[in-house]
Amino acid sequence: EKHREQELEILETLEVLSELKKRGKIRHIGVSNETPWGVMTYLKFALKNPDLPKIISIQNPYNLLNRSFELGLSEVSLREEVGLLAYSPLGFGTLSGKYLNGQFPKNSRLSLFNQYQRYSSPNAQRATQMYVDLAQKISITPAQLALAFVNQQSFCPSNIIGATNLDQLNENINSVDIELSEEVLDEIDRIHSIYPIPSP
Repeated sequence: EKHREQELEILETLEVLSELKKRGKIRHIGVSNETPWGVMTYLKFALKNPDLPKIISIQNPYNLLNRSFELGLSEVSLREEVGLLAYSPLGFGTLSGKYLNGQFPKNSRLSLFNQYQRYSSPNAQRATQMYVDLAQKISITPAQLALAFVNQQSFCPSNIIGATNLDQLNENINSVDIELSEEVLDEIDRIHSIYPIPSP
């Protein structure tokens, strides 16, 4: 019964979005923080009724500390052509390494929003240190390693970067030109096998 209610909510949402699309208010639609079942339900209704728009994107968190998107959604994303718009690719800035060893730089996100602890568990800190060490070994910044990893995923056509100053913005933009080797990707997977999804 609850599933049926949820299906009806999705159908109603698509009907409203279809009307907005017909009026020219929107061009395309996407979802955010959705599950594999949710994405497939949106797609099912659009397939059954050609008047309903097909979702073309999903905006979920995805980064070296939270690869939960790979557990079902990545296959849906690839097979159904619903691209991931990855948010929090640096794990709230954690993957830059700036919070290691108890540091909280002034005006950083975690110093301003210290209640946000998703990426601060002991295992997340240990994994972050290993990713920072790997980045230093291959002579790129930890942020560039994290962003390049997200950029190279075939299910991810867009990476939502965030920066609080121009230096960070340049560093983030320059990650587009970095291609991680198979050897580096293997090392990332090795670290991931030690600390799988420490920040779900």
